[in-house]
Amino acid sequence: MNRIKDLRLARGMQQEDLARLLSVTRVSISRYETGVHSIDAETICRLCDIFGCTADYLLGRSSRPDPDLSPEEEQLLAAYANASDEIRENIDHMLERYKKGDTASAPTA
Repeated sequence: MNRIKDLRLARGMQQEDLARLLSVTRVSISRYETGVHSIDAETICRLCDIFGCTADYLLGRSSRPDPDLSPEEEQLLAAYANASDEIRENIDHMLERYKKGDTASAPTA
């Protein structure tokens, strides 16, 4: 169930944040992430909706979180998940500028 933790961290969420979305306690999230507590089907569906992944990925039956993502896109998501807080903040800042159309001051390749 480390995938729940990986997905949560990739989105910059604390256990408390996810607990709030699922209407459970932080302790429940900790138990889900460590495999101490089983997850019912409804909660699995809600987690898939929150994280935008398939149940197969969440349950470890597939290595692809979203079958619509290319391997390159999956690599980018993994790199983001493993990046330091400072790097993620910089990426988030650049993406916000891009979404607002402020590409003039963005670095070019």
